[in-house]
Amino acid sequence: MKKPSNSNPAAGFGDLPREILLQILVSLPVISILRCTAVSKVWNSLIRSSEFVSHHRSSFTLSSNSNPDRRPSLLLRRLTAASSEHFTLHSDPERFAASSVDISSPFKPRSGVPGCIHVFGSLHGLICLCDNFHMYAYTIYIWNPSLRRFIDVPSPTLNFREMGELAGPNSAPAVLGFGYDSNRNDYKVVRIAYPRTAGAPRRAEVYALKERQWREVPNASAVLQSCDGDILWSQCFVDGIIYWPAKVGLRNNFLLAFDVNDESFSRIELLKELPGAGESRLISISETKVTGLLTVLYYTATSCEILVKQGCSGADNSWARFCSVSIVDPTRELVIGLWQDKEVLLQKGREEDLVGSPRSGQEVVLCLYDHKTRQVELLGIPGAGYLDVFYAADYTESIVLLEPEVCAVSYRDPEVEPIARSVNFDLEDAHFKWCGEQRR
Repeated sequence: MKKPSNSNPAAGFGDLPREILLQILVSLPVISILRCTAVSKVWNSLIRSSEFVSHHRSSFTLSSNSNPDRRPSLLLRRLTAASSEHFTLHSDPERFAASSVDISSPFKPRSGVPGCIHVFGSLHGLICLCDNFHMYAYTIYIWNPSLRRFIDVPSPTLNFREMGELAGPNSAPAVLGFGYDSNRNDYKVVRIAYPRTAGAPRRAEVYALKERQWREVPNASAVLQSCDGDILWSQCFVDGIIYWPAKVGLRNNFLLAFDVNDESFSRIELLKELPGAGESRLISISETKVTGLLTVLYYTATSCEILVKQGCSGADNSWARFCSVSIVDPTRELVIGLWQDKEVLLQKGREEDLVGSPRSGQEVVLCLYDHKTRQVELLGIPGAGYLDVFYAADYTESIVLLEPEVCAVSYRDPEVEPIARSVNFDLEDAHFKWCGEQRR
């Protein structure tokens, strides 16, 4: 007599060792992992645990380095002529526009001014944003678009009441950084506040995801007092350290570094023989990396020099040139970053410089620049606004923020069918269904 089939999808897996079950689950796509939370309460508890989330992040990082199919996509944020933000993911440089996937953002500027949601970091599937109206950095979000979950970070404590009027003549009122503390398995937001009052100390504070509160960084004033943060907010996190461009007077040849693990600041000098050294030049930090190294973009009046840091430690000042990109219009032409270790993403402001380029009426267009042949390829992605039209960074889907203890907020996507909000168990027929998704 044929035995009745067990309708429970978890049948056959209950006796597997925990280590093997972990290996099976972490190899699945994110959307499949989310569906597995509906299999049973045991699986749901396992997948939402900090142990599993950390295991998933580590395993995906290792496999993406060796498996081309699991390499990060490119996250692109652009402003349009209507000053609204558009987020897309791109996976194929050969079919850039055709391979794009739209991401609907739940954030609206609290300032009421369109185009003020600024991205200042992308790490482990998390995107950090700020409503940067007047650049005070009071409204901060940590967002996982793969899960459609985010954290609304509490307002910083270093504000007008605490420090008086912010912003110096050559610096931003506040600069932000986002990084990962490997010692504590935690994510941190760093905010540096610059008071306008002459002689007033610069101060910094840290928000740790697990602590859920801001606290001031001790003994930070000495390093912060010796250099000014860059007004364009460029920052990058590489190998445990957050970097910002910084200047001493008019000399823009420095980086400010913050070690996320031990929460200490230091100052790093760039190449002394850079063109125009000692003069005011714009420095930007690429949000992607060349072969795992920190990438710095140094702008002269006619070019962008792309530099890579050779040493592994923050104090190592060994730099090398990757390539130089000619700049025709420095007011609208910027190198946005590097993609897949070789592709230079370039924002160009003069479409007539591109052979066969259509007249779209937009102020700038996104291009790929081949540094070997010096050829420019139009990607068909227009944008409009000031210098901060495009933002680009590596992006990998993750399940960070799935843990219940982080208290992330879920939201419904009005344009895209939700992946999952909560799970309803129908124990009568052992079927499962997702809120917002039809039963299969």
